[in-house]
Amino acid sequence: MLIEDSLLTRNLGMAITATDNFLAVHPHQIDTDRLFAIKTDYRLMTDYWRRGFKDPQLSELYNTLLKRMYVLYANIANAYSIRHTPLLSTLSYQAHASARDWSPQNIKDALEAFVSEVAMLDLEPAHTAAPKRQELYARHHRLMVDLFDYIIIGGIWTDGFAAAMERILLSPTVDSSDQQLLVTAVTLSAVNIFDIAKFRLLVHLYQHATDENVRQRALVGWTLVLDPGIGSSIYEEEKVLVDKLVEDEACCRELVELQKQLIYCIEAERDNATIQNEIMPDLMKQHGLRISRSGIDEEGDDDLNDILHPDEEEANLERLEASFHRMVDMQRQGSDIYFGGFSQMKRFPFFNEVVNWFMPFDINHPDLASVAQKFGKSKFLKLMLQSVPFCNSDKYSFALAFDQVASRIPPDYIKMIESGEAVVEEMAAQEKDTPLYIRRMYLQDLYRFFRIYKDREAFRNVFDQEEADYVFLAKDTFSKTHVEVCFNEVTAFMLKKKRRAEAGLMLENYGENRQDFHYYMMSAYLERSPKENYAKALALQPDSERALSGYARILFKEAAYEKALEAYDKLLERQPEKKSYLLNKAVCLTNMSRYDEAERLLFRLNYELEDDENVNRVLAWALTCDGKYEQAERLYHQLLSVEKPAADDLLNYGYCLWFGGHIDEAADCFHRYMMESNASKEWIFGGEERLMREKGITEVEQQMMLYIL
Repeated sequence: MLIEDSLLTRNLGMAITATDNFLAVHPHQIDTDRLFAIKTDYRLMTDYWRRGFKDPQLSELYNTLLKRMYVLYANIANAYSIRHTPLLSTLSYQAHASARDWSPQNIKDALEAFVSEVAMLDLEPAHTAAPKRQELYARHHRLMVDLFDYIIIGGIWTDGFAAAMERILLSPTVDSSDQQLLVTAVTLSAVNIFDIAKFRLLVHLYQHATDENVRQRALVGWTLVLDPGIGSSIYEEEKVLVDKLVEDEACCRELVELQKQLIYCIEAERDNATIQNEIMPDLMKQHGLRISRSGIDEEGDDDLNDILHPDEEEANLERLEASFHRMVDMQRQGSDIYFGGFSQMKRFPFFNEVVNWFMPFDINHPDLASVAQKFGKSKFLKLMLQSVPFCNSDKYSFALAFDQVASRIPPDYIKMIESGEAVVEEMAAQEKDTPLYIRRMYLQDLYRFFRIYKDREAFRNVFDQEEADYVFLAKDTFSKTHVEVCFNEVTAFMLKKKRRAEAGLMLENYGENRQDFHYYMMSAYLERSPKENYAKALALQPDSERALSGYARILFKEAAYEKALEAYDKLLERQPEKKSYLLNKAVCLTNMSRYDEAERLLFRLNYELEDDENVNRVLAWALTCDGKYEQAERLYHQLLSVEKPAADDLLNYGYCLWFGGHIDEAADCFHRYMMESNASKEWIFGGEERLMREKGITEVEQQMMLYIL
């Protein structure tokens, strides 16, 4: 939008004109009046300036008008989104239809009243408290739905309203679940349209909340709503707040952990594919199960197999254990191993309401009334919800599904659980209370919402892989701050997870003072000016074998064989017997027409590693280049005798035959090469023009070879 672009470039005059044009097409009296007030103040300021007066407050006044203009733009954009987005229109209608007074004092009174009423119910006898409890939770749930919706569609907050909400969200007299839910509402609202008041609120909650659940939701919130563009052009406070935060080493540590966890979220579907395609089939195989059209069947015992392979059962058990531990290890490292299963269980009407995706799990939720009534005392359900690391939305999925399938669970199994004969190992409370675990569960709720929710398009997707806003440490706000000392750790993690695009974004955010050896090595690995970056890495650590090896490899690819040879000689001084260095040196020598030296080296390797295909391959090519075609042919016969020979061996053997005068046999090799590699005719001669000239192959002969192919 032209208005936003003007604001980002701090062009207030252009922003006023663009807004004027927009309101001419989409008139709204309140917006028009506010724009007129801004225009009037801006005109007075410019008139004063044009008369030659030097106002020491000019910059401050301009910034104030710029902020007023942004607030107007943001509210206009919010109203436009509500009118043109079905979900937001519905939420807006519901919030206004409730006709509630959303003043901070009324919000505080209502939330505190709920806590008091719950406490009073605990004093009543169970038979009278149960119906009252159900009615109380239903009424409170409706309140929270309306308040949640109101915050999402409420537009830009004033500083006073934000400060009052901050006091509510830090108050010990308000229920933690309500506070957590409201933090998410603030986040979703600010995700769509940046609001400095909401951003400040989230930062303050992260700094001052004593409830770790509230604190971690606030941390996730402010990192995802961060907007360096608006922050640098309009609200310098954003940068000031972040700079202050990252002076704390503990905050830097949490930011690093959060950034890694966001990458694990993005990996959820890839991890699910690993589980479905690799781990689960192996688990089922070891259990003697097979998948058929009718479902999962158990295969019968094979007595003959027990006789012929008496040790196989033990080996299968070991493989079963290894597969199970592989999945457990994935979960412990941070992988979302339950995404695939629970993504299919979000079709309950329960998940039509946005608020329910982020509601901390509570068996008293009105939509679980049936479950609570039937299974409220079920030890089985309680243990499953407490012991297995499900995020909140998955717990609701499980409880709702349990209501439907409980009758099909074998009674004997439930009886064993209820009686304690079968024990479901419960997670330690200490582990569930850690910031890392709390944050992981919340992020999984967020990811499911943005990935699965039917009306998710109403919100800016913070997990969109093209925009990559989830790589928050790559935003300008964190450049040249204390957290930069952790950039190498984060970037290396991304490379380990094969997230090359995200790692590239991180590297772009390094300040010049942080461009160390690891920075240059990772940049080179991502093929960002690799030769230059390897050279810079070597300048910092001349003894680094990794840097020298990478530098040599790039020189080799660029056909700078003399310099590459020098590098490989240095590498061989450190590791004289490393095969890859020796082979690359031999290829360099061959390409420099120093055939005798290359062959001496290769014959020694061939003697020591007689059946090594790579050694034979390089030796065969060196002999071909040196005109020793009969010796080369013997090696090519050996290389091509395997069931599926390498395509390059067919190409090189074709050259050997051609140089030796065996035209038809060479053409046959070239043809087979094209079939194997899908290469075009012209590609065959693409890289060996110099060698063909040395061997006397003329341009006419090349054209004739192309013709017979």
